[in-house]
Order: sequence, then C-alpha cells, then structure tokens
Amino acid sequence: MKIEEKKIILKLLKNRPDLICECLWSKSYNEVRKILGRPEWEDKKFQGLLTSNIWNSNANEVKKILKMPEWKEEKFQGLLTSTIWSSNANGIKEILEMQEWKDEKFQGLLTSNIWNSNTNEVKKILKMPEWRDEKFQRLLTSNIWNSNANEVKEILEMPEWEDEKFQGLLTSTIWSSRANEVKEILEMPEWENERFQGLLTSTIWNSSVKKVKKILKMPEWDDKKFQGLLTSSIWQSNANEVKEILEMPEWDDKKFQGLLTSTIWKGNANEVKKILKMPEWNDKKFRGLLTPNIWKNSEKTIKEKLYLEYWNDSRYIHLLVPSIFSISTNNIKDGIRLLEKYKVSEYITNRCLRRNARELEILIKYLLKNNIDLVVENSSRKQRLNNILNSSNAQLKEKYNIDIKEIVIEMEGADR
Repeated sequence: MKIEEKKIILKLLKNRPDLICECLWSKSYNEVRKILGRPEWEDKKFQGLLTSNIWNSNANEVKKILKMPEWKEEKFQGLLTSTIWSSNANGIKEILEMQEWKDEKFQGLLTSNIWNSNTNEVKKILKMPEWRDEKFQRLLTSNIWNSNANEVKEILEMPEWEDEKFQGLLTSTIWSSRANEVKEILEMPEWENERFQGLLTSTIWNSSVKKVKKILKMPEWDDKKFQGLLTSSIWQSNANEVKEILEMPEWDDKKFQGLLTSTIWKGNANEVKKILKMPEWNDKKFRGLLTPNIWKNSEKTIKEKLYLEYWNDSRYIHLLVPSIFSISTNNIKDGIRLLEKYKVSEYITNRCLRRNARELEILIKYLLKNNIDLVVENSSRKQRLNNILNSSNAQLKEKYNIDIKEIVIEMEGADR
C-alpha cells in the first residue's frame, strides 16, 4: 500500500482507531471506503459488526451479508456479532435459509457460536433424528457448536441413554467432553452400584475420565461412614484431594464423624487437616460445634471465633452452637457490644447477630421510640429478647409490618 493511501485511510478512521490493525493494510483505499460507506451501519443491529475483524472479509462479501433479508427476523439477530466475518456470504446464507429454524426447539442454537461451525456440520447436526426424542432436546444449546457432527452423533447414539440412571447427564455441559470420554465414563462398572449413582449429575462432565475412575475406585467407599460424601459436589475436588481427605486418621474418632457430609468438598485437604487437628476440640465447651456448618469457615476464622473473650462469660456461652459459624466475627463482637450498651446482652441470640450492628441499633431505636419492649416474656414466663430483633427482613415485613429499609433511610435522615 502506498504511503499516501495509508494516510488517507488513517484520516478516514480518525474517529475509529479500534478498526486499525495489521489486516487493514492489505486492503486498498477504495475497498476500505466501500466497507465503511455501507448505509447499513446506520442501523443499530449491524453496528456491533463494525470491528477490526471485518478486514478478514471484502467489500463484496460485506455487502452480500448485510443485505440478507433474514436479519429483519428477530430470531437471527443474535448471530450479528463480529465472528461472522470468519464465514463467507454463501455459507451464511445457506445456514440462515435452513428450514429447521422454523422449529422452536432449534432456535436456542441461534447464537454467534454457530460461526465456529460450517454449513455442512450445522446441516448434519440439525437433521439428526434423535432431536425428536424429548430426552435429547435439553442438549440443544449453543455450546453444541464446540463439537462436530460426528462427535454429536456418536454421543446421541450411545445405548446407555435408555437407562434412566444416566438421563440426568443429558445436559449441555456434555459438549465440553469428547465422545470417547463420554463413552468411557458411561461404561464404568461402578454405576451398577447404587451408592455411586448420586454422582451421576451433569457436573461430572467437568472431570476427566482418569479423575472419575480414580475417585470411584477408592477403597474407602466400602466404609459406611464415608458413603454420605458420595454426592455430585465431589466433582469440585480433584482425586488427590479426595484421597487425602478420606485417609485422615481423625475419622476414626467418633467426635469428628458428624463432619462427614458433602459440604466438606467446599474446602481443600490442607484446610480440612488443619481444622481437624485443632487442640480446641478437646475442650468440651467447643465439641457441640463439630457439625458440617464448620466447613463454611477457614481454620483461621474458626480459631478467631473460638478465642473470643466472650466464651468465658456465662451470659454468652449459649451462643456456642453450630450456627455461630454462619455469623461473621465482626457481627458477633459488634452485636454483643451493642446489646451490652442497651443492657440486654444476656438475652442475645445467634439470630439477632446475623444482622449487622448498624441495622440492629436502628431497629432497637425504632422499638424504643414506639414504646416496644426489647425484652419480653415467653409462654413459660421466662424473659427473652423480643422476636422482632431476631427476625429477617422478610419476617419483619410480613409478621410485624416493619420495613427495615424505610426505617434505616428515615433514621439516617434524622441523624443528618
């Protein structure tokens, strides 16, 4: 390209520096002018196509593509992304004119991912007779275009889909796996054993064949105490982590066995080990905390909570129940200080501590302003914290007609 021509093109694109790239310099000035001068760019639906990818095409192709009448139909407009320029006008036209798009079940496939495929592949996939079977229709999502027709056909024709226990695996995440991997997973003999069937959910497709096989073959699954861990959340972990967790000697101690639930897979082996080895579990006052709620916290947070000074005060020992792990350390500290300020701390509950101290104080002030007691008698004539302070926002509104958001705005406005 001549230097003069290059200067004119740069001048032409002075307001669109995003369109300048290496491919641009393979075009002549006339070609660039013709593409940029298309009247279709005035139409909002085409404006997303005007990216530097357009220089992979030519003026004639661009014109043919933009003039296609199918773009007037809303169902095709999701295809109007810059990846379209990796396809040619004839291929695009052939795809848009396919009769299958009149069928609603195929319309979810009309996304720009389709340009990862070619006309023949699209045609072959849409014409597969398996789509008449309702159980396969869940697979009709745009990530099917990450596969090719042969792979799709091979997966759909697997005889295992006749078996109900495998039908939950028929979701679009299957297209992240290859046909040979799908086949190998479905043919594993362990699926005949009822204890493993809870693992048959679509999250399995995020795992490799090697990982699935390694996990299923672990001898620990013959021990009843570990069988509650066999849920689909196991696929969040890797095989080495699973093995390391199952082999921990602490599981022989009855006090830890209540922790063996599937929420354990939210953590990693290192965290699990550190939590189990904490010497605090030898203290009787903390043993009631050994429930699966513990996995919502890191070892550092658990230690922080266990070492709070309040547990040496008989007024607060009743708070040491598993739900304490669902409450942040700051909420515990700030909430206790706040209720001490209003002289009702001995009636504090875990439920009221779920609310941050700022909102809790606003609610307390609201009750006092309206002559509502902070402490009331229950049916056994024992004093307890007013249930209003234990309620969630939804309960406040439904049961007590209190809109906490409105009160917060009102009180903060008054403070200004």
